[in-house]
Amino acid sequence: MPLTELEHTSEIAFGAYGGAELFFADIDGDGQLEILAYQGPGVFGTRIFHGLPAVAAHYPTSTCLSAFKKDGRRLWTFGTPNDLGTPYISHAHESCVATGDVDGDGTVEIALADGDRVLLIDGPTGELRRTAMLPEDNFFIVQILGSPTAPNEAAVVVKNGETGYGTWSYGEPVLGLNARMEPAWPGQAIPGGGHHILVLDTDQDGRPEYLTGYCMVKPSGEWTCIVDAVAPASVNAGTDHVDYTDVLHTEAGGFVLGIAGSSRAYLVNDEGKTLFHAPDKHVQGSALGRFRNDSDYQLAIYNDDGPMVLYEPDGNELWRVSTSDRESWPLGMPEAAQGHRFHRNRPIMTLPTEPNHILFTDGGWPWAMDGDAGLAVTFVPPAASRQPEMEIHPQARADDMGYGFATKIVDWNGDGNPEAVIYDRRYLWSFPL
Repeated sequence: MPLTELEHTSEIAFGAYGGAELFFADIDGDGQLEILAYQGPGVFGTRIFHGLPAVAAHYPTSTCLSAFKKDGRRLWTFGTPNDLGTPYISHAHESCVATGDVDGDGTVEIALADGDRVLLIDGPTGELRRTAMLPEDNFFIVQILGSPTAPNEAAVVVKNGETGYGTWSYGEPVLGLNARMEPAWPGQAIPGGGHHILVLDTDQDGRPEYLTGYCMVKPSGEWTCIVDAVAPASVNAGTDHVDYTDVLHTEAGGFVLGIAGSSRAYLVNDEGKTLFHAPDKHVQGSALGRFRNDSDYQLAIYNDDGPMVLYEPDGNELWRVSTSDRESWPLGMPEAAQGHRFHRNRPIMTLPTEPNHILFTDGGWPWAMDGDAGLAVTFVPPAASRQPEMEIHPQARADDMGYGFATKIVDWNGDGNPEAVIYDRRYLWSFPL
């Protein structure tokens, strides 16, 4: 197939208010997406990391959240931004922020997980509504249900995503907070909880649940394992946790789940039946789509630093390719980043072109491959995407310091046509597909 080169149509310069991670949601009810820029340590805010030389050398001075319109106009800032000229370290920040209507008042709130507290911020104004204090400093993953709840049900859940304290294992516990940000149920160990929480009507009863690890967690706190190939009691929290789950909604109204379960990949249907599972090196990412036409869909999985693997729904492995030699720096890799690892927690995703493509974004400038593992889509790099030289600790991962780029697929113009939004801590660019 011929190579497709995409051009950007929008560019935003964030200045001092850019984020280690960006989130996209309509926070003021105008029917258009706004941009939320998070600055903070991510999981490095947990005290177990404070003694690491790279973390100590580059720990951020503050946690800050800023909201922008799509034209680059800043709506508000909660907190104080970090100094633009001093790079700060941040890791596993992709779940520190969630948006939704927590209390049923029709206004979107923003939940910000910040270690030993969760802040509930008013979407339109950026004003603090409520604060929930937490029992430890390791809560940096948050999700909002976005559906009415009772006082003893979780309108918000928050969890640890790294080493647990005391008797808790890796990724534990998960806590439920009601709409008043009060405890709804105490900490729980959810098998495979890992780094990621989705909101999904998993049992298709008309009400959403929290999809956490291999389990459906009801707002009441009751949980059920939904992967029949997994025995909950045998899940090793450290080696078998879920790094990411992708969801593909089918034409019949159901869904399938592509689960990156660290030691193994799973494809699971909406009845909890495992269509296949396969062990691998370190299954870090998953992407479901129709990347080729010889089956209805395929599951792409990405191991930490490669390889990338593509499976048919029956588990037949179509190909396995290296990615360690595929990092792309069309404007040149900064000298400061050379020799440093990249370890982004959302390394691949489905590019909703026709046919679909597998987008790779774990180091350098993003690009996409086709169903035959060939280079198929590139994004013409804007001049401003050349990243500056910074002094960083030799043990720091490059992306933890702001090098490299992230991508999300969003309906940028609110017209039903998804676009690829590529960004770093300084700029954002939107690319129509």
